[in-house]
Amino acid sequence: MNTVVSWRLAVISRRGAWVLGAVLLCGGISGAWAAEREALPMAGKTGLYQRVLTRPGAQLQPQPGTTASSGVALPPLSVLYVYGRQRVAGQDWLEVGAAARNGAQGWLPAPTAMDWKQTLTVAFARTAAREPTLFFRDHDGLTQLLESERLVPEVNALRSTIKTGQFPADFPVLAQEPDTYIDPNQQFYLLPILGFEELYLDTGHTTTLLNVAAVTLQAGEQDDVTKQAPAAATGKAAASDYRTAVVFVIDTTISMGPYIDRTRDAVRRIYNQLKGSPLGEAVSFGLVAFRDNADAAPGTEYVSRIVANLSDGRDPAEFMTRIATVKEAQTSNQGFNEDAFAGVYDAIEEIDWRGYAGRFIVLITDAGARDAKDPLGRTKLGAERLRLLAQEKDQAVGGGKIAIATLHLLTPEGKHTHAGAAAQYRALSRWGDAGELYFPVADGAVEAFGAQVDTLADALLQQIKGIRSGQMIAATDDPKATAVQRETARVGRAMQLAYLGRERGAQAPRLLEAWIADRDLLDPTQKTLEVRVLVTKNQLSDLQETLEAILKAGEGTFMTPKDFFGQLRGAAAALARNPNQVSQVQVGRLADVGLVGEWLDDLPYTSQMMNLTEARWLARSFAEQQEVLDAIEEKIRLYRRIHDDTDRWISLAPDAPKGEMVTTIPLDALP
Repeated sequence: MNTVVSWRLAVISRRGAWVLGAVLLCGGISGAWAAEREALPMAGKTGLYQRVLTRPGAQLQPQPGTTASSGVALPPLSVLYVYGRQRVAGQDWLEVGAAARNGAQGWLPAPTAMDWKQTLTVAFARTAAREPTLFFRDHDGLTQLLESERLVPEVNALRSTIKTGQFPADFPVLAQEPDTYIDPNQQFYLLPILGFEELYLDTGHTTTLLNVAAVTLQAGEQDDVTKQAPAAATGKAAASDYRTAVVFVIDTTISMGPYIDRTRDAVRRIYNQLKGSPLGEAVSFGLVAFRDNADAAPGTEYVSRIVANLSDGRDPAEFMTRIATVKEAQTSNQGFNEDAFAGVYDAIEEIDWRGYAGRFIVLITDAGARDAKDPLGRTKLGAERLRLLAQEKDQAVGGGKIAIATLHLLTPEGKHTHAGAAAQYRALSRWGDAGELYFPVADGAVEAFGAQVDTLADALLQQIKGIRSGQMIAATDDPKATAVQRETARVGRAMQLAYLGRERGAQAPRLLEAWIADRDLLDPTQKTLEVRVLVTKNQLSDLQETLEAILKAGEGTFMTPKDFFGQLRGAAAALARNPNQVSQVQVGRLADVGLVGEWLDDLPYTSQMMNLTEARWLARSFAEQQEVLDAIEEKIRLYRRIHDDTDRWISLAPDAPKGEMVTTIPLDALP
């Protein structure tokens, strides 16, 4: 009988033992840490090196041609740099090591390793309205299933078989994704992409079939997937310490008084429901008030200010006292748009979210937001980048990603801004595959707004009650349910699954090689995977250094943009690794500075920003040039935050220097 393997591998736990393919190299092997050497560069590259992934049974030898019995066994899928290639007695050998510089440690027979030309890996999209991903033994098994006229019953039959634990000899599935979400920033796992193929489906959708590798535990260990019963069936969904934080970000400009009052009523209502209940400490509220640029309109008084922290919100009396001080402005700001993004930014960065598994920002406004292009905007951030900031917040301190819900008041006065503002807030409020928390309020009616706020608050309260009693939040497709109920349930379920994954230490699979689809087998509109890039600390530092050089050149030619590319050539020469190549440095686009171009050219990723040529740069307006520089500055801040987040960095080899510690970042985090 075949065994469908469970999810016990490919993860380095923050709490303990190594279970990912760490390169367990012995320091006594001859030739270790040879001085002043670099790994072999990839063809046509200067700062990217050849790397391999070890196969099962790989053994590190002191010299090429050595018998296998004398070597040091390496875990499958150890990530190693290649220092040399040599043919001995008709067999190819690789000199390898755990670091890119001065790290050669021994030799491997070439057949025991596989080239990894792109540092691409995949992570599972947040589990919400989809079934767990299935891992297939081979390409044909997955392809035949997707092209079958009986797709639905065949997929259902596969899942039913997995639940029974009785597997026929020809069962095509090796493993399935866990029921709970694995956060790659907390439970690091490596699923490198070895190959891929596009497949056109009869539904009109296109899915990508990915050949991925994964790391195994000790040889011989088996663990049937049926031993991991669904959380709801086992009662393990109960979470006595699950807590939710809701931070309101409220527009307090002129005419917003009725909405401020109605929000206050909704919070008071929740506090009254929780009075005397053991759930009283399970919910906390915060409040950030925002207006607009105070220099442009002095009567505005402030851009953004924190009225109540989450610590204040744990005390109903304290919170209600603080919220009572919030009043609408007495004078108008400049134009109709306001600095909503400043309020959201402060809610993300200035509020202490630690200790809360459920994290919600509720933005309430009747106007569009000043974005990166607006000279009156404080943050210089766009909606997409602000959302990315919320998703990357405090991943290392036991929390989850922050979801941003927007209640957009479609008042008649702001009619000319509705379309643009809706596009901004839809982008801001998107939350992975779980849904979009954008809720427009027709005509800005206070009564309709109040109903939305009450529904949202009630939904979150019911979620907490259910979670603490051991129930899984159920996504609903009830046609009678409101959009707030449907979307909040999807996001809440995803947050609950992420929490359970963290608490249980949910881990990735221990199979070695398999095929998966990047879309749900039965619902191709649902993404199952996101592509991420494996980066070392050194590589992230190089990217940051490059972007800082570009930013400095842009700021230095503020009044003379025609000199920008001249400054870039000097920066590129200063960053050149090989002094002999300084005179050969050419800068035809931003990506030619430092290592950025080498990174991007080999990835399935197109950067309009980094592909800017001198002609395209000069054809841009001043505002458009400033937008590019603002975006670069945002990336620099993001890289600093990732670099300084010590808990998200993993060493794939005990002997490797700190600069070779790795993490993964989404493709859209690249410049």
